[in-house]
Amino acid sequence: MNFEDIIIKIPEDVNAPEFKDLFPEIRSYTFLVGAGISMDPPSYVPSARMFVNELFKCYAPEEEIEKLSSLETLRYELLVEKVQNLFDKELTFLDYLRGVKEPNAIHLFLANMIMRYNYVITTNFDYLIEIALKKKLNIFPSFHDYHKKVMVIITKEDYQKKVSFQFPIIKIHGSKWDVIKGRLTKDSLVTTISALGREREKGETFAIEPYKKPLINEVMNGRDLVIMGYSGSDDFDISPMLKELSNMKKIIWIEHDHNLTPGKEEIYKYKSVEDLSGLRSSELPKLDKLLVELASKKNVEVYKIKAKTIDFVKEQLAPIFKESFELLQTDAQEISSFGDYMQETHFNVSTSSKYRLAHELFYELGDIESAERTAQQGLNNSKEEGHEINNNYFTNALGLVNLSKGDYDIALEHFEKSLKLAENLNQTVEKIGILVNIGYLYQKKSDLKNAFKYSFDAAALLTENTPNVMKFSVLNNLAILYRDNGDIPNAVKNIETALEIAEKSGDLFRKSLCLNNLAGMKLSQGLINPALGYASEALKIDEQLGDLNSMCNTLNTIGNIYRTAGHYQQALQYLERAYQTAIKIQNLNVKALTANAIGVIYYQTGKVDLALEKYNEALNISKDIGDLSKQATGLNNIGMYYRTKRDFNAAFELFNQSIVLTEKIGEKTNLGVRYGNRASIYEARREFEKALEDYKKALSIEQSLGNLEGIATQLTNIGGVSGDLGRYEETIKNYRQVLNIMENLGNKPGIARSLNNLGITYYKYKKEPQKSIDFLQRALEIYKELNIPQMIMTTQNNIDSIKKQVNLK
Repeated sequence: MNFEDIIIKIPEDVNAPEFKDLFPEIRSYTFLVGAGISMDPPSYVPSARMFVNELFKCYAPEEEIEKLSSLETLRYELLVEKVQNLFDKELTFLDYLRGVKEPNAIHLFLANMIMRYNYVITTNFDYLIEIALKKKLNIFPSFHDYHKKVMVIITKEDYQKKVSFQFPIIKIHGSKWDVIKGRLTKDSLVTTISALGREREKGETFAIEPYKKPLINEVMNGRDLVIMGYSGSDDFDISPMLKELSNMKKIIWIEHDHNLTPGKEEIYKYKSVEDLSGLRSSELPKLDKLLVELASKKNVEVYKIKAKTIDFVKEQLAPIFKESFELLQTDAQEISSFGDYMQETHFNVSTSSKYRLAHELFYELGDIESAERTAQQGLNNSKEEGHEINNNYFTNALGLVNLSKGDYDIALEHFEKSLKLAENLNQTVEKIGILVNIGYLYQKKSDLKNAFKYSFDAAALLTENTPNVMKFSVLNNLAILYRDNGDIPNAVKNIETALEIAEKSGDLFRKSLCLNNLAGMKLSQGLINPALGYASEALKIDEQLGDLNSMCNTLNTIGNIYRTAGHYQQALQYLERAYQTAIKIQNLNVKALTANAIGVIYYQTGKVDLALEKYNEALNISKDIGDLSKQATGLNNIGMYYRTKRDFNAAFELFNQSIVLTEKIGEKTNLGVRYGNRASIYEARREFEKALEDYKKALSIEQSLGNLEGIATQLTNIGGVSGDLGRYEETIKNYRQVLNIMENLGNKPGIARSLNNLGITYYKYKKEPQKSIDFLQRALEIYKELNIPQMIMTTQNNIDSIKKQVNLK
């Protein structure tokens, strides 16, 4: 895709449009404005980065501030949530903005536009647009109708009000105060990760709340949308909101560039593109990608103006809309800085609590080395301070860090210590969390009996008053255990209940975890499209949160979905990302998973020696971390390699070891595949009755799991052996059943295999060459579509051979 043809820079010549042509005075406008509009004097509102720096100075260990500040994926909203949970429940630091009372030129311009019956939507928490509007209205007597028109839209009830022919300011992320009416509205604030994730519709994690949509649609309808003060990198709700809207006439995005003074502005126009598939992987800046998408999906003109925003408003827009700035204070007294304000007003907190903030940020953003360091230092400090609650917190935290690293024995020691501390301190809620952690540890060790025991112990402690986060943890853990035990209906039931809790509380970290688990469960049932939908939404959340740990798990899931669907190139791209991320954050568990999955793709595409390398890598990691489930998988996969090499004795021994280990840990989900693999060795040795016995065992297991793909595989195997035993009608019946299953699942590799099997059977056993060729030809077309050279060649050779033998052209 050539983006030079899509993003057109309008030339600076005599034919260039004047700004009054882009901004006709008679048009109706809606302005969407962000934090960037409030930084210029005399307002001097701090940037998000300045807020972060000062919060760190007050609430993080001094020696960790530099490392914390360098976290690429740290979001302002995540830090605010941690500060609120640990130190500042009422977010009093935002009260600094009540002291910022001098609007700048942009605020006064916007007030002017509101009084011309244009609309303003803002995500800002300052009160400067309201103050500017009050200044404008002060020239009118108090009884003038204009004063009655002013309204600040903040609460859920406000969004039901009629705004036409009024002067509304729509504060889409809420506000602590309504400075016009004097209302306290702090519950409306959307300034934390949880608030950004709360009250969203199903499947719309990144969108504004449903109750806000009707009003937003109304104020956009038939208007030109002008956007200022945004970088375009915020995908939480503003960008998705813009993608949803379809009723604007024009979009003009003013991109701030402090070097482009009046007269040097640059104007770009965006063309519509039919195929957007290459957009995500292009090297375009994020803002340009968004604007190309908006120009392509909406029947709307899209422009970008690069300019120094405040000068552009003063010199280019103000003359068009007759704003004189006579109310602009140029000699206003500068208020104290946010840093000075925080030094005077911040809460005094213990050193161990500061380490708790640092640890939580490092752990959730995937810096396991720093998470371990801060947990250990926090534990030392809490012991010195005699802070028993933090002492227990860090003991449990070290258990989680070691669990993440795959050091299960060390993790268990910490959890057991933490459990005793919780009992001594009578911490019921913390005890539930620790029991869940121990259950999860045993699940990782493939000890389902103990995993269920500890999880049920945790569940027994739940009450109506138990915090939702603990209810979530118990449900999520049980869902995983039911899945591993082959009870998919109970697994789905528990994970869907956990997802409801995460969505209601706005907990995006846990929502992502649920979605990824649901994707895995749907994949195990052969439901590829639902699985991809859940996993894709989880990945969006992980990327926005910067949660590398969750991200590598989700990437692995998506890779396996594409692998199952036969899209091997896409699968490898996701799995390679997962593999590299796992190495970066020292997650041996996911590294083993992805190494194995990459090996499976190499195996399925005929690169069996490369597959063996990956299988051995995964098996060695699994042995190092004591993961019996992954060891059983590794033994099975290496057995498949030796089967391909026709070393049936080695393969048989490995399959046997895998079955014994799988039965020992009670992991029913993979048992059918492993019985099927052992049966294939009996089949290769022409011990057909033994093969049939194992295949039927495998089929029974897959049927009990409701795994349609597994059922299809075993029906195929039984069909093949039935043919060897001369039961040809049974063979054809099984293969037709398989074709029907694969078509219902939309599984193209499976459809092709079924067609291929039917083609060979009709020629070999039924002597119906034309019917055989028809099936093989359909299989060939799919193999060509999937670009699997080995199967293309094999299938074409079979077609040619049949035609030659029966003299068909």
